[in-house]
Amino acid sequence: MSGWETDLARRYLGAQRRSRFSSLIGLFSILGVFIGTASLVVATSLMNGFEEQVRDRLIGRDSHLDLVSADGAGLPDSDSLLKLVWKADSRVIGASPFISGKAGVSSGNAADGIVVMGIDSALSGKVIDVEKFLTAGSLDLRSFPLDSGRIEHGIVLGDWLARRLGVIPGDKITLLSLSSPEVLTGASSPRFERARVTGLFHSGMYEFDANLAYVSIKTAQGLYQSPGRISGIQIKVVDLWKAREVGRKLAMALGNSVRPMDWFEKNENLMKWMRLEKVVVVLVLCLIVIVAAFNIASSLIMGVLERTREIGILRAMGASARSVRRVFLVQGLLAGLWGAVGGVVFGLGLCWIQDTFRVIKLPGDVYFIEYLPVSVHPFDVALTFGVAVTICAAAAFFPAWKAAQLDPVEAVRHE
Repeated sequence: MSGWETDLARRYLGAQRRSRFSSLIGLFSILGVFIGTASLVVATSLMNGFEEQVRDRLIGRDSHLDLVSADGAGLPDSDSLLKLVWKADSRVIGASPFISGKAGVSSGNAADGIVVMGIDSALSGKVIDVEKFLTAGSLDLRSFPLDSGRIEHGIVLGDWLARRLGVIPGDKITLLSLSSPEVLTGASSPRFERARVTGLFHSGMYEFDANLAYVSIKTAQGLYQSPGRISGIQIKVVDLWKAREVGRKLAMALGNSVRPMDWFEKNENLMKWMRLEKVVVVLVLCLIVIVAAFNIASSLIMGVLERTREIGILRAMGASARSVRRVFLVQGLLAGLWGAVGGVVFGLGLCWIQDTFRVIKLPGDVYFIEYLPVSVHPFDVALTFGVAVTICAAAAFFPAWKAAQLDPVEAVRHE
């Protein structure tokens, strides 16, 4: 491409006395590309950040993979089962038994229904990050014998649950089992357990922080009247995206008694919703760039009409139809480039401000997290930039082709 073609295209983009109106339209077109590109960069970064934060918090509170009983009757609480899991696949880097169910909880101030999960505090640290989320106390799930002969069991509560109950570490609460069908039908009396709050955790996900408590395996077995049984085994693998593959292999190795549930399956609706939301947002914001591209095409068409005589003179001086076409293609491409570059830089700047200062907050009781997260993916930024420039270049094709088709003699005679 000749230098004069680029210089002429750049000059056509600037304001000129004859074409100030069309140049103003061109400026608005560049601003449209700028806004559309910046919006796409910010929107994709926000969607990525939200998805990653939710996934990290889900996995931080939960495991990559659960092996649960296929018939719902639970699994035997044995070290041999854990050894089989470790031997079955080398990608397993953590395994811990758990038991979970629903229970009632009451303090002197309030009562509620929650999920109580029994974990092995020695093994669970290699699978889930409960200790990472502790805001008060410690992960002390021991049983404390009292002088009266009764026993209090250590329990760790979500901070929102603790607020609702009006308790702090050191306070006493009562647990009431609600998982037994006999209890729910009135055929037998419920099982009560006294507990002492030893710690509070805050995962940043309201659903967990307001409805979850941790106790020891033995405490949960006593509460749910299932001695020697567990609900399943929580597993952490090297690559969380391989969790489903590892689960299938473990299920084959352990027989038909277990069913694997990976983290994506446990949160499938949420993850699919977030991905669909990202696609919809991107498609809607792409319309801004497309509208701006049509404005670029309009300004180029007006430019061709206003510069018909100039085009005829260029052709008479020896410029080929291809060169004329290139001039207007480059003009449209430059408009797209300037708008896209400015939009990308501005969008990245906004993302940096939000990521650094967390300007926009979110209510934790409505959303999963308490601030608007940002995660910039270079591929998404490059794709946004490429799509914006491509759309603008495509919009310039028709005006450029029309300019190249002008007859030199008729163009020179044009008034």
